[in-house]
Amino acid sequence: MNNQINKVIELLKESKLTLSSCESLTGGLFASTITSFSGVSSFFKGALVTYQNEVKENLLKIPVDLINTHGVVSKEIAYQMCEKTSKLLSSDICISFTGNAGPIAMENKEVGLVYIGICYLNKVEVYEYHFKGDRNSIREQVVLEGFKIIEKKLVKNQ
Repeated sequence: MNNQINKVIELLKESKLTLSSCESLTGGLFASTITSFSGVSSFFKGALVTYQNEVKENLLKIPVDLINTHGVVSKEIAYQMCEKTSKLLSSDICISFTGNAGPIAMENKEVGLVYIGICYLNKVEVYEYHFKGDRNSIREQVVLEGFKIIEKKLVKNQ
């Protein structure tokens, strides 16, 4: 995992692009992981942990009817999370994580269902995943996948 992160850090430094994150199910694990490496203050703007719906509504201004219609474990909310955080923190790249790490289904959505959104230079894409394992294993897999997504975007756009 460290090789993956080191590569992303080097690509971000070379690109001169800034990064932020908006986390729900990962609870700040992405931000904690990246900030455990030295030198990331040159590009990492910060992170929001929007765990409860109320925070998504009040801080990010995600419409309550969107949450009620799709649920927080949805591509629509992952989209809103990364788009709005990118604007709020003025970052070139923002990654968002929402999903169900378990141990029980929520919103009638199975454990391991995750949506990762990326806002890259104002263009948003959302990916759906189905991870297996216990709560912490799922969270770790999600964060690693987030780094892979960022790396692919940076390599593709060099």
